[in-house]
Amino acid sequence: MPVQGAAPRSEGPAEPAPSADRVTTRVLSRATSQAAGVNAWMLRAPGWKLACVMTAVIAPFVVLAFALIGDRSWPAAVLMGLGTAVICGPVLGFLTANQLQDSMAAGGPLPDDDLAVVERAARRGPVPEDDATREAALRVAEDRLLVLRGTRTPARVAGGVLLLGAVLLAVTQSPWWWLAAAFWAALLVAGFAAPARLQRRAELLRGGR
Repeated sequence: MPVQGAAPRSEGPAEPAPSADRVTTRVLSRATSQAAGVNAWMLRAPGWKLACVMTAVIAPFVVLAFALIGDRSWPAAVLMGLGTAVICGPVLGFLTANQLQDSMAAGGPLPDDDLAVVERAARRGPVPEDDATREAALRVAEDRLLVLRGTRTPARVAGGVLLLGAVLLAVTQSPWWWLAAAFWAALLVAGFAAPARLQRRAELLRGGR
């Protein structure tokens, strides 16, 4: 009699591939977590670390600016750009660190894990359901609003002067200065809109009580 072979084993139904919506949700969740991690790091980072980050970020842009604006060789542009970044980067880094620390101090003592949550809630996103988180975010938003209202006139005057200077340089020297003019114009628009936006955010947080 012929020997019959063993019946092939059934591997069972294959698992369905993840849907596009599920993949998108995972990607967005991962990106949100990474952004929150970066935000939390910035809130805790000392001034010297932010100074190093600012220097590394602005150095390429300053080098390009010196190379494109004016008749300079690339070696000269690199030297001048790095020198400018080494001076401006630490100033911006320490100013940013002080501003973040002063702003978050209004929220009261918070665990490190809650710093990024409160800071984000003070700017945008859904109103936190937790009362303590919402109250801390409201205090941060109100403190930032007071600072903006107290400094808006000098900031607008300085921004207007820088915008006017960039426009004059674009007309008289190089069209590349229009990029600087667009940058200062965008900052001016953001500065005008920031107090009203923070006021609406504070009212939204206050209404969630």
